[in-house]
This record gives sequence, structure tokens and C-alpha cells, in this order.
Amino acid sequence: MEREFKEISRVLKEAKRRGYIQDFALTGALALSALTQPRATKDIDFIVDLEKDRMPFFIEWLRTSKEYSFVKHHIGRRQDRIKDLIEVRLGSTWVDIIISTHQIEKDAAATGIPISIYKSLKIKVVRPEYLLLLKLFAGSDQDFIDGAHLWNEGIDRDFVKGKAEELHLSGKLKKLEGIARRIHAKKQ
Repeated sequence: MEREFKEISRVLKEAKRRGYIQDFALTGALALSALTQPRATKDIDFIVDLEKDRMPFFIEWLRTSKEYSFVKHHIGRRQDRIKDLIEVRLGSTWVDIIISTHQIEKDAAATGIPISIYKSLKIKVVRPEYLLLLKLFAGSDQDFIDGAHLWNEGIDRDFVKGKAEELHLSGKLKKLEGIARRIHAKKQ
């Protein structure tokens, strides 16, 4: 997966330089692994800030100039959390490019922190506070466990609580706090 990760990182940096996208940051399980708790994953997730009218150009650029044989754009339903997703297949690895449609996602990409993932590659990773909030939005059992690990790290809890309130996620945050307490107790 290292080769594919380096390749898609270079591609996204080039897309930003060319103006197809505004910004991007690593999210999902690999971001969690970079920030706190290593977790196995089969795919690579990026959150990308991209103007809607630039999306067809970006997708076509991926297909033609990058010669990716499988690039698929998924449009979510109104009730879906992720409204636009671009899947790219790199060898045996899938890359999910999540297009930011909410301000919280745009902020997550913009405020990412540069981290050296591999020796020669520094990439922006979604800050742990934003990753936790995105996990609350997604809301799967695994997302709550991932978020609980983040909660138990040295994060800005006041920021998370304030944003959770603003985004109507306070109930989910309370559930996550309970899971975090149980995980912390098991480690003691």
C-alpha cells in the first residue's frame, strides 16, 4: 500500500498545484494510525476541498492524464452523509476521495497538520479533533471506537464539545465518551 499511497499523494498535490482542487488531507483509518491508534485498513481515504464545477475536470484529468482505468464518481442521496465520493483503483488498493460538502469537512482539510507518513513523504492529516467530529458524523460502531481512542489522547476537548454542540452531535459525543471511559479502564 506504500507505493499506492505515495502515488495518490503526488497526484493530489499536482491536482492542487493545477487548481483542480483547493486542498486535501488524509482522513479515515490511516489518519487515525498516524495520529494515535494503529488500525488495519484496505483503502486510503482523503477529504478534498473542490469546487463543484471543477469536479468533472478533476475526474476526467484522473482518467486521462493519470491513466487510471477505474475512476468512479458516486453521488449520495439527500440523506447520505457523504454527498460526493470519487473512487480510484490503484493496483489492488482503493482510494476514496471524499469531496467536502459541509463546512466542517472544508475546515478539516484546511487545518490538517503535516505529518511524515513515510520517510520521504510529508502529507497533511486531518487534525484529531476534526477526525473525531467526522467519525461522529459517520456514526458506525467502528467510528465510535476510533473516536474513543482519539478522545483518550491529548486533544482539545473543549473545541470538540463546542463543535459537537454546534453540529447537533452532543448525544453522539456522550455515547463516545462512555466508550472512551471503558477503553481507558481496560488499559489500566
